[in-house]
Amino acid sequence: MTATLVDAKPQQQALQATVDAHNTAQKSGAVQLGFVDLQARTWYLPTTKNQRDHLIHLSDFAVQQFTELATLREADRITGKPVAWVFPDRRATGPVCVKSFGKQLADRQSSERARLQNRTKSVDALVLESGRWTAHDLRRTASTLMSQLGISNDVINECENHIKQGMSGVYIQDRREAEQVKAFDALGQRLAKLMA
Repeated sequence: MTATLVDAKPQQQALQATVDAHNTAQKSGAVQLGFVDLQARTWYLPTTKNQRDHLIHLSDFAVQQFTELATLREADRITGKPVAWVFPDRRATGPVCVKSFGKQLADRQSSERARLQNRTKSVDALVLESGRWTAHDLRRTASTLMSQLGISNDVINECENHIKQGMSGVYIQDRREAEQVKAFDALGQRLAKLMA
């Protein structure tokens, strides 16, 4: 998943074309476009794996993280503005490849003797006591933390954009937006405490 950190609605077609070209070059459809709007406190995913859009509320914690990421991004060579991608590729012309993102996480969960040439020197920056982890593990962690905070499974499933199964999936069309906002805010508060 890739996201832009700009008011991208007027640029959506151009950004989507960049993502489509990226996916063609990588021979995958792995990167999907999302739009982060810090003013509205939302991350909008027009297309997801299950073929439905998803609107994620950004807690204070999430806004802070996206704001810090924005300060790390280089300026576009032509416009002088920060590049549109939350995680840009090396040339800052598109999003980083999903496979590359995973490799970068893995490279930082290693040891100095296992360090690959011309890769990061921060080989143990992301090492955890419980072992190796992937970006997808963050979804499970978020769900677990929400559950520990007393958030109901149906709201957690909506936060994760899971489709309801069985008859409830057919008849209950409510996406529980207000409860999702509360859940993401509670998760953000918990993460802020953990980081403190």
